Amino acid sequence: MAEDQVLNQEPMDIEKQQENNTELDDLKKENERLQKELNIQKDLFLRVAAEYDNYRKRTERDSLLIYNDATANAIECMLTVADSLEMASKSLGGTQSDYQKGLELVINQLNASFKKLGVESFGSIGDSFNPDIHNAIAHAEDENAGENMIAEVFQKGYKLGDKIIRHAMVKVVN
Repeated sequence: MAEDQVLNQEPMDIEKQQENNTELDDLKKENERLQKELNIQKDLFLRVAAEYDNYRKRTERDSLLIYNDATANAIECMLTVADSLEMASKSLGGTQSDYQKGLELVINQLNASFKKLGVESFGSIGDSFNPDIHNAIAHAEDENAGENMIAEVFQKGYKLGDKIIRHAMVKVVN
């Protein structure tokens, strides 16, 4: 009788084992499906994070460009005042009158304001001519001067960072 019980139970154990194997296969398939879904969601998350980072950088760059453009436009309006003050200072000659001193103080204050805003002037006598930032409106020959040197500055140039607000108007020799 013991042998009959063993023989009768074996088919049941085999069926249970097959059921367990089927359940195990189903769990493995479910695990693989969930793993794939997790990878898809993880990839989507990484893409969204990268897009957000690019958006943040782009908006920072755009806001800086807008600020620089607005500053350049405001400075451009003030350049005629700066030019007039410099011409008035030069027209008084070498005298050290109270008017001359007052004009120099105003010019220095204006230049300090420009510097605080990040505006730089360029175009001085003796500088090398650069067509990207200088506008040559006159040319002369001078044996004593170097090649493509600025001999006279009619109007200073101004820039804000890499942005040229106004090109310098100069006379070039050789």
